[in-house]
Amino acid sequence: MARVAVIGAGAMGLAAAYHALKARHAVELFEADKVPGGMAAHFDFDGLSIERFYHFVCKADRPTFELMDELGIGGAMKWRPTSMGYFIDGEHHPWGDPISLLRFPRLGLVSKLRYGAQMFASTKRSDWSSLEHVSAKDWIIGGAGAKAYDVLWRRLFELKFFEYADDISAAWIWTRVKRIGTSRRSLLQEELGYIDGGSETLVRALVKAIDARGGTIRLGAPVSEIASRDGVVTGIRAGGELLPFDAVIATVPTPYVSRLVPSFAPETKAKYDAIRNIGVLCVLLKLTHPVTRHFWLNINDPRIDIPGLVEFSNLRPLSDTV
Repeated sequence: MARVAVIGAGAMGLAAAYHALKARHAVELFEADKVPGGMAAHFDFDGLSIERFYHFVCKADRPTFELMDELGIGGAMKWRPTSMGYFIDGEHHPWGDPISLLRFPRLGLVSKLRYGAQMFASTKRSDWSSLEHVSAKDWIIGGAGAKAYDVLWRRLFELKFFEYADDISAAWIWTRVKRIGTSRRSLLQEELGYIDGGSETLVRALVKAIDARGGTIRLGAPVSEIASRDGVVTGIRAGGELLPFDAVIATVPTPYVSRLVPSFAPETKAKYDAIRNIGVLCVLLKLTHPVTRHFWLNINDPRIDIPGLVEFSNLRPLSDTV
């Protein structure tokens, strides 16, 4: 049995702590925030309990289902028919099924057939390794053509990734296409999932399970250093106190990792610093009326400098109570 410290009480940190406890290790989890959950934590938004960042579940997310079953909340998984759309140059276009693709007026028939074939093949593909070092731009152009990329993807990439738009890995976009593309009720109907009560249901269940197995969660306890000697972790420093541990699992964003490991070799820290990161700003609005019927609306309009609109209430019915 090892004494394990987990840094970060987001969904990843909570799950890591839970699985480490299942493996019979002694676990302490450290979280700088006052509440667990990270970006999956809920907050009171003018009387509405909602998570900090939208989350949805796809039918390919089997590890999530298995974890929920273990925690006794498998019945909280709900499924709902959803849809997607495109807003381009002031016009709304349905999207996400073969009929919508064929009716889409901004691509020719050859481009539509190529695009449909590429997306369908992506849902059947199981190995991503050959896509890792291919750009998403080159992959889409190679499969569907330059016209399809320019109309459907270029502006989305530029608004989401800025100067990195041409360098995003094709493995990333393939994973996204496959995950959504295989979450369907039928060829014509997308179906996505949500957890009844929101992500807070899963967060609370993990916290309860960690406590029941003897784990400790320290909230409001930022970690300032992962201590090591001769390349071996010896503990962490939190609240000015050096605490001994046999192993550390860090789930913090990669830009923060090198700051936590001052005793690591410079070349090791340089590998973390070389990982490029982009912050995402998600503006949350509470409206009295729906904007569209879709869960997700991609926006390719030069007058609107946002890549998309997510209407969360078109997936998870929201209550006005916290």
